[in-house]
Amino acid sequence: MLNKCSLCGFCKQTCPVFKATLKETDSPRTQANLIKKDILDIQLLKCTLCNACFNDCPSDIDLASLIREKRSLLIQQSQTKANKEMIDNIRKHGNPYGNLKEIKEVKKLWG
Repeated sequence: MLNKCSLCGFCKQTCPVFKATLKETDSPRTQANLIKKDILDIQLLKCTLCNACFNDCPSDIDLASLIREKRSLLIQQSQTKANKEMIDNIRKHGNPYGNLKEIKEVKKLWG
């Protein structure tokens, strides 16, 4: 399925995680490359599974489904070290991404 990816980057423009961090490492394109290379990584835990990337993908790649499958493997293989950073960030900062200025500003607006 990932062989159909044209690397157009449309997925990146609608991804809420990428929009919050503006890091290429947090883009759907990077996550697709990890899956394609069969790499289990903490990046796969950052996806919100919102399907925004699928909705804008001209190649109809259902990345969220592929990420769900890889997350299951991550858990089955007991690679919980990858979860530690995410859990620590949630405890310290109230989100899985860490101390992001953008998230603090949104929290202020929401009260």
